[in-house]
Amino acid sequence: MILKIGDKVRFLNDVGGGRITSVVSKEVVNVETDDGFEVPTLINNLILVNKPDVYESGKSRNTIAPVSAEPKPVKKELKPEEPWFSDKNQVTGKDEPQYFFILVPENPSNPPTGNILMYLVNSCNDTLLYRFTQKTKYNYETIAAGSASPNTKVYLGLIKPETIADLPVYGFQWISFRKRSKDLESFNEKEITLSAVKFYKQNAFVNGRFFKVPVMTINLHENPLKAELEKLSEHEFKRAIEHKEPKPAETAISLPDSELVEVDLHIHELLDNFNNLTNTEMLTVQMKKFHEEMTKAINGIVKKIIFIHGVGNGTLKNELRRELQRKYSKYTMQDASFREYGYGATMVIIRK
Repeated sequence: MILKIGDKVRFLNDVGGGRITSVVSKEVVNVETDDGFEVPTLINNLILVNKPDVYESGKSRNTIAPVSAEPKPVKKELKPEEPWFSDKNQVTGKDEPQYFFILVPENPSNPPTGNILMYLVNSCNDTLLYRFTQKTKYNYETIAAGSASPNTKVYLGLIKPETIADLPVYGFQWISFRKRSKDLESFNEKEITLSAVKFYKQNAFVNGRFFKVPVMTINLHENPLKAELEKLSEHEFKRAIEHKEPKPAETAISLPDSELVEVDLHIHELLDNFNNLTNTEMLTVQMKKFHEEMTKAINGIVKKIIFIHGVGNGTLKNELRRELQRKYSKYTMQDASFREYGYGATMVIIRK
């Protein structure tokens, strides 16, 4: 007689029956009754109800031997999912905080005539939790919020051409962290005011490393650097700019009569590779260029020199003007043409 696990059976010496669930021995099997109980039962006390195919009885009625059993499905062990905040996209040399608010024009040839896309760029090995807001009369209204993985960019929204003349004050709040750190990270915030004039300036949108078109870049993580600069020794300065690849020396644009010189102090105009520089190191390079150009202008025939420093949070502009007052106080300084440079340039008049 052939039996099978799962076969229906009836009891000879009792009322009812059930289903064979397992074999205890050659003489005993477990039967699950209709009310859900599993009962060990002698094979001799069972009557087979359906055709079995797993167990075959021997010559004796009290012997039973397995023939073929269906293998139980093997459950695959699922690996736990990697946490979203794990340290991924890690890039060598990107351990210093670098966060940027970047405006990307849909019409690069004439930015104010098209939509301008807003991005948050996390250009370091930290994970970033952020909130992006606009300031209304009574509140800070959240435009976007979420997380930015290491070395990624996040789309925040867009500025329409008709709203450029009346832009709100934008605000960022963020905290950055690693999967493991020795200290709890501090909370950061920054407000950004965009002048409508800035969008119409020819040099407001420049080529960078994050997008293929000219963009406007605002550094979100700029700390006060005055104290750091004063402590910076000559040895530290040399170490900061060591192995950096400067662009060709002709970064200043001289007009035909050489009496007016324009110098762009944006870091991307001074260095080809500045990814590994800290904010302190970048400012030091910019100020070194400023002093070099001032010396050349004083010793040459230049009558006016314009330093393009941008708006940003004003760190470079303030440091430049502090140096003009401290070291070059005999020369007159003033804002350069608002029509050409907005608030982003300072003109120095060299009187011999």
